[in-house]
Amino acid sequence: MRMQLHLVALGPWIAQLVVATFFIVGFIDIYMAMWHTAFRNLHTTQAKRLAYRISLMLLSIGVSAILHFVGYISGVNAMMFHNIGLFVLLFALLDADINFGEYFIRCAAVIIVWAMHHVNDIASIKFFISIGILLFMLIVIRRYHKTINSKFIANFITFLVIALDFWLTLPSESAGIRMNWLVSAEAVGMFLLMTLFTWRQYHITIRNNQISHIAKFDTMTDTKNFTAYQSDIFNGVGIARTNQQPLTLAVFDIDRFKQINDKYGHLAGNIVLTGIANTIQTILHQYSDDYQLYRTGGEEFAMIFPNSTAKEITPVLIHCWREVRNRKFDYNTDEIGVTISMGMSSLHADDESVDDLYKRADDSLYDSKRHGQDTITVDGEEQELLKDTSHMTYAYFVQSIYDTKAGMTHVANELSLRSYDHKNGKWVNPPQVDLDFDTRIKLIEDALINSTCQTIVIALSTAEFLSPKVAKKMIEFRKNVDGPDKLVIELDRLPAIDLLKQTISLYHQSDIMVMLSQIGNNRHFEKVSPALELIDGIKLTLQSLRMIIVASI
Repeated sequence: MRMQLHLVALGPWIAQLVVATFFIVGFIDIYMAMWHTAFRNLHTTQAKRLAYRISLMLLSIGVSAILHFVGYISGVNAMMFHNIGLFVLLFALLDADINFGEYFIRCAAVIIVWAMHHVNDIASIKFFISIGILLFMLIVIRRYHKTINSKFIANFITFLVIALDFWLTLPSESAGIRMNWLVSAEAVGMFLLMTLFTWRQYHITIRNNQISHIAKFDTMTDTKNFTAYQSDIFNGVGIARTNQQPLTLAVFDIDRFKQINDKYGHLAGNIVLTGIANTIQTILHQYSDDYQLYRTGGEEFAMIFPNSTAKEITPVLIHCWREVRNRKFDYNTDEIGVTISMGMSSLHADDESVDDLYKRADDSLYDSKRHGQDTITVDGEEQELLKDTSHMTYAYFVQSIYDTKAGMTHVANELSLRSYDHKNGKWVNPPQVDLDFDTRIKLIEDALINSTCQTIVIALSTAEFLSPKVAKKMIEFRKNVDGPDKLVIELDRLPAIDLLKQTISLYHQSDIMVMLSQIGNNRHFEKVSPALELIDGIKLTLQSLRMIIVASI
C-alpha cells in the first residue's frame, strides 16, 4: 500500500518530467538551427547574422517569460513551467561568440527571474547568499563557456550548482509554488535530467550540422561543392522555368594553375585556390545573397545567378575578373599573381536540359582559354577587357535635363563617358577597361567648364560605388571649390542591401544623392523594392515606362 502511495505521488512528477523533456528537446532543435545560421554559417550575410542573433535573444527571453507567466497561474504544474523557463535562459548563456552586450542582456533576464521568485524575502540573508552564488556562476560561465560546452562533467556541475542554488533557497511561497523539501528535490532532479537530454541533443545537432556542411561544401575553399552545384542548378532551372525568370551560369578556372603548383608547390596552389574563392565570394555577396559560387573540380569553379540575365551579370564577372587580376597571393617570401578565364551563358527557352546551359558556358570558357586566357567570353563573344587605354581618347558628353513644369528650366547635366573609335571616326560606348578615376574627374571638369548648370549626374558601376577609394574621390570632388553645386550618382543596379545602407550613408553625409536607372519590368521592381526607402530616386525613360505598362497588363 505504501509503495502504491509513493507511485501515486510520483505520477504527476513523472508526467511533468516527460513534458519538460520533450519540450526542451524541441526547443533545442529550433534554437540550434537559428544558432548555426547566426554563428557558424560562413555564407550568412552580416545583416542576416545580426537579425538571427537578436532573434536568439528574443526567443530565449520570450519563451522563458511565457513559461514563467504560465507558472504563476497554473497551480499544480507551476514548478515545471518555472523550471523550464529558468533552464531556457541558462542554456542561452552558453552561446559561442556572443559579445558582452548580448551576454549582459541574457544575464539581466536571469537575475530578474531570480529576484521575482524571491520577492517575498528580497531583504533576507538567504537571498543575498543565493544571488551572490548566481553572480559568481555567471562570471564562471562567461569565462569558461567553451569548456562547459565541450566537457560533460563541467556542464553537469555548472547546472547542478545553479539548480541547487535556486531551488534550495526559495521562500515557502514563490511565484505560485508552495515550497517544501519534496518540491525542491523534484525540481532539482528535473533540472538535471533536462541537462542530460540537452547535452545529448546539443552535440547531436552540432555533429549533424558538421556532417551536412561537409556533404555540401568544399573543405579547402569553403565554397559549395560539385554535389551542391548539381542540386542547386537543377532546382534553379526548375524555378526559372516555373516563374518565367532568367537564370545565368558562369564557369571559370585558374590560368596556368599547374605551373603554379610546379613552381611554388601544392601549398602555394592551395593558398591561391582559397584566396580566389574568398575574393569572388565576397564580390558576389556585394551584389546578391542569391549568387552562389561552387568548386566543381581541381581549379574549376561555377557560379549560378538566379533571376538574372547575362547582360546584367557581365559587370559582375568583370568585377570578379579584375579583382582577382589585381590581387597578389603571399606564399613565404613570394607574391603570386594569377589570372582567370571565364565563360557565361543564360538559360534558353529551348534548352532541353541543364546540360545544354552548361555546355554553352563551358564552350565559352574554352573560347577564353583558346584566345589567350585571362578574359571573359559570353555566349561565344569575347569581352574587350585588356584594351590599351593609353592610346584611346575619352570624353564626357553632357546631356541636359530640363524641368517641363518650370518652363523648360535647365536643372541638371547628365554625363556619359565615351571613347573615340578612330577606325570608324565616331564616339562609342567605351569597352570595359580600367580608367583612372582621377582622369575621369578631370574629364568631368573639362566637360562642365563652359556650363552654367552645376547640378550633375554621373553613372557609376556597382563596383565603383562600393569602392572606398572612389567614394573618397567623389566626396573630395563634391567639396572642391570648383566642384558641382549638386552631385547625383546613377547606378544601373543596386548592391546587397546591407552594403547599400553602409555606402549610401557615406555619400548622404556629403550631400551626394544616389538614384537607380534601368528599371524596366516588374521583376526589377521586386528586386529593388527593399532599397526604395534608401535611394533618392529612380530614373525612368519613356521606353522603361512602356515596358512597365506592358508588363502590368
